Amino acid sequence: MNTDKHRLQKPTSSIRVHPRSSAAKFIYIALASAALAFVTLGQKASNQNASCCGRDIAVARTIADPYPVFNGIAVDASNNIVVMTDGNRKSLLIYDRTASVSGPTEETVPLRQIIGPETNIGFVAGVVVDPKSREVYAVNNDIEDTMLVMPYQSKGNARPRRLLSVPHQAWGMALSPNHELAVTVELHNGIVFYAPSANGIDAPLRHIQGPATGLADPHGIAWDGVHNEIAVANHGNFRGLLKNIGLGCVPAVPGDETEVGKFEPPSVTIYTAAAKDDARPSRKIQGPATKLDWPMGVAVDATHNEIAVANNGDNSILIFRRTSAGDVTPLRTIHGAHTGINRPMGLAIDAKNDEIWVANFGDHTALAFSRTDDGDRAPKRVIRSAPAGTPSAGFGNPMAVAYDSKREEILVPN
Repeated sequence: MNTDKHRLQKPTSSIRVHPRSSAAKFIYIALASAALAFVTLGQKASNQNASCCGRDIAVARTIADPYPVFNGIAVDASNNIVVMTDGNRKSLLIYDRTASVSGPTEETVPLRQIIGPETNIGFVAGVVVDPKSREVYAVNNDIEDTMLVMPYQSKGNARPRRLLSVPHQAWGMALSPNHELAVTVELHNGIVFYAPSANGIDAPLRHIQGPATGLADPHGIAWDGVHNEIAVANHGNFRGLLKNIGLGCVPAVPGDETEVGKFEPPSVTIYTAAAKDDARPSRKIQGPATKLDWPMGVAVDATHNEIAVANNGDNSILIFRRTSAGDVTPLRTIHGAHTGINRPMGLAIDAKNDEIWVANFGDHTALAFSRTDDGDRAPKRVIRSAPAGTPSAGFGNPMAVAYDSKREEILVPN
């Protein structure tokens, strides 16, 4: 066991936050950013005087989630670790793969936590690991527009080994057997591919983008090196393609219906590994029978010919046949109160140990299931970054705040 363990970096005191609303997936009522402090208008006169004198004004109260919130997840069975991205505290967490909590108040101590301004970790989303080079690849979504590479042994405020500029709103990541890197981009309904050594402002090797691709707000991505395929989870929000009008890029407008923005049903699209430009998918899993609802992470089990999806909309894991296409029913569905699945984001398959891992965005946990689990089954192991029952604030990179005086609620769009 690695003895280089330390406690998660977080404030010494915490505030219990309200549960997230079930009525809106990414708008949370009465919550604010972990980095956002609210100061009431009725500051005491002493504070007002302090402002006049140039002194700091004390914050009246703060709404914050002091614990790491898991997003992306990756497993390295060879080196016996599991890695999670944390978009709340802006960190990467590396755990022993066999770790599990034994009591309701216990928190799992990571082997290492990478956190601090030098790391360039921000609202971090997708993550993959390279067991041979012993490196972690993680991509920032929405703000930093970068992909970073960290050695396994990194900890604390470590600088990345490499830092690559990627398009705005990158989310998912996948590595090919020869280490070509694929990154999904929500805003552009596309996938960009980079060389293994890409760094700085290196340009992509190729891309998949266009009206024929079926990509619509893509998130999770998995590279099947055995069958030379790529699987992508799509929310279905096709934002429209951008056109260069000479003075800049603008969204397509009605008149070219193949490129204008529209809402499609969620889907999983599969492409040949060499696909590029406006390539059509080889197969598409889509329709009401699939139960797809805000699909996030996706993983391919090439050994057992299965595709697993983290279904954020109904707190489930869906498992399909790898060769499935159309409006098909899942082979298995892990779903129910005993599963502990709560707004799942990341998903990984550990073929060596016959396990499926899922990272919950809703309650600070990551869960390991047996690969063949079906129905309302309890997980084999639980990794927890906060005491049991502690809700996640659900902060997803909030950019504004409003006050509803009628309901006396604070509204924060994420």
